[in-house]
Amino acid sequence: MDDLPDAHTADAHTDAYPDDLADSSVAELAEEFPDRLTEEFDRAVDTYLRDLLAAEAEPWTEGLATRLTDRAGDRVSELLADLRGRLAGGKRLRPAFCGWGFVGVDGTPPDDTAVRAAAALELLHTFALVHDDVMDGSSSRRGIPALHTSLQARHTGLGWRGDPRRFGEGLAVLVGDLAFTLAHRIAAGLPDSAARTWHQMCTELVIGQHLDMLGSATGERDADYATSVATLKSGRYTVVRPLQLGAGLAGGSRSLAAAYAEYGNPLGVAFQLRDDLLGAFGDSAATGKPVGEDLREGRPTLLLAVAAERAGPAERRLLDRVGDPGLGDDEVAELTAVLRRTDADVEVEQQVKLAVDRALLALERAPVHPRAVPALRALAEEAAWRQR
Repeated sequence: MDDLPDAHTADAHTDAYPDDLADSSVAELAEEFPDRLTEEFDRAVDTYLRDLLAAEAEPWTEGLATRLTDRAGDRVSELLADLRGRLAGGKRLRPAFCGWGFVGVDGTPPDDTAVRAAAALELLHTFALVHDDVMDGSSSRRGIPALHTSLQARHTGLGWRGDPRRFGEGLAVLVGDLAFTLAHRIAAGLPDSAARTWHQMCTELVIGQHLDMLGSATGERDADYATSVATLKSGRYTVVRPLQLGAGLAGGSRSLAAAYAEYGNPLGVAFQLRDDLLGAFGDSAATGKPVGEDLREGRPTLLLAVAAERAGPAERRLLDRVGDPGLGDDEVAELTAVLRRTDADVEVEQQVKLAVDRALLALERAPVHPRAVPALRALAEEAAWRQR
């Protein structure tokens, strides 16, 4: 439990990259390179996470048998299994930006240290999602019940004592805490420059969530406020810091870190704006989350800020209902109709396009190794125009 599975994972990672990926020159680079390297990198990150959780489980199920009863050990195994289940699926954008941020330094494929950092990012993201679902009262995530909802159902189904809701939320928080702990344990082994980026990212994530919750509670409808939340809660945490983390691990320069910020900041905002659009107008079967949750929570989005600025008296009265968790489906439909009548959706779509254009222009100017450019373009498209 005290040691991370370095050697085994490093060996698996080293074997994952074919010689032609490691040795081919830029001139000989095939268009398939981004897809092939992304696939191999994802596999290495998955292997690392699998080995990490297996190593974490071992002392609780074997080495501590003299101090824990079998029943207590089983309970610990359930905790780890809940975390393992939440690591499955997802877009894996943050590990991808970390890996390609590494490649962007000199074209070298990510090494095992980058795999470790990417795994830490995925654990941090899992922590954020689990806690976010508890704070927002979200019922589903990635097309399945949110963890606290699933744990609540487990409590009810087994006829346990106490309040099922508090049990589900409390245990979900602990699963998130475990993900956060493991993420920081990995990050503690990173070089100092990368560790500084890591800690800055974690602080920005918490502050962004803080501003998001306050904005919901106070009914914030200011566009600049919404952009600040999008930048801190999503933009830097999704794009900029993972890129800079990867670059730092590869010995990248300060100018490259600055260029990654110029590319990543607008792209990260575009990512959050797309999330807001999907939250209001998306297909829940595709997004894996109920449509209309942002309206019930009253989240301070650019969509709402634009609609509030353009709405007439009758529409403002409807918008005053935003933030009511008891909104029914018909009322949510009325509110989304207001967003469309005020062309808030059109305005936000335009802002997404402008943000992506700024990001891609910054990428053209950036001192990024040519090997990483096709993948960073593709990631920009995926982040901004995704359907889930």
